[in-house]
Amino acid sequence: MNARNSMVRRTLLLSAAGLLAACLLTGGLATAAGGGRHADPALEALLPTTLGGVALTVESQAGPELTTTSAPFDAFLAALGKARADFTLASAYAQKGLPAAVGAWRVRGADPARLMPGFRAAVQASSATPLTSAGDELAGRPVTRIGDKGQLAQGTLYAIVRGDTILFVQTTEKRLAEEAMSKLPR
Repeated sequence: MNARNSMVRRTLLLSAAGLLAACLLTGGLATAAGGGRHADPALEALLPTTLGGVALTVESQAGPELTTTSAPFDAFLAALGKARADFTLASAYAQKGLPAAVGAWRVRGADPARLMPGFRAAVQASSATPLTSAGDELAGRPVTRIGDKGQLAQGTLYAIVRGDTILFVQTTEKRLAEEAMSKLPR
């Protein structure tokens, strides 16, 4: 994959992570260019390496490596009393052909009770469309569903909190969400 496609894929992953879909649509969000990122191998290890029978690329980046001028993302961290130095993100995605991505946002030392409300607020603030947010169940576990069909370009987000980490899948296919959620740690 060439450097341009790699950067575009990472940008899509950040959007899939719920990181400011509106910025992606306007081209305002990018990550540092370069090869694969592995800033947080422990966070990467939480993510599946296959989904729907397809091998996934797993990468991570530290907050200071991200380039964005996104007010919703900055507000997310500020509301938690944290800075980019406290933030890491990991993504698992297919190089092509799979309408799903799995990810994790870690905010070191964040209050777990405040993570999901902040995540929902950041996703909503990044969208021009009012997003549905509700409880749901996938793979026998309660999840937060953000966005109904057609509300988010990359599909519905299904998220859970585990300690100081938000784990999620974004997809247009619920069967892939079920599989991904079943592979995430409890």
